[in-house]
Amino acid sequence: MTPEERLTQVENLLETAARYINRHSQTIEENQAEITQLRVSLNETLRLFSELATYQRQNQEEIRRIWEYLLNQSNNGRSGN
Repeated sequence: MTPEERLTQVENLLETAARYINRHSQTIEENQAEITQLRVSLNETLRLFSELATYQRQNQEEIRRIWEYLLNQSNNGRSGN
C-alpha cells in the first residue's frame, strides 16, 4: 500500500469515526432530553401521590370523627331508653 493509499484509508477511517461520534452525540443529547422530561413527569407524579396521601389522611380522620359521633349518638339513645 502506497503512502497516499494509507493516508486515504486513514482519512476515510477518521471521517467514519467523526460520523459515528456525531450520530451518537445526537442520540445522547436526545436521551438526556428524554431523561429530563421523565424526571419532570416523575416529580409531578410524586407530588400528586403526596397530595392524594394527604387527602386520604384527612378523609380517614373525618370518617373516624363521624363514626365516633354516630356511635355516641347510638349509645346516648340506648341509655335514654
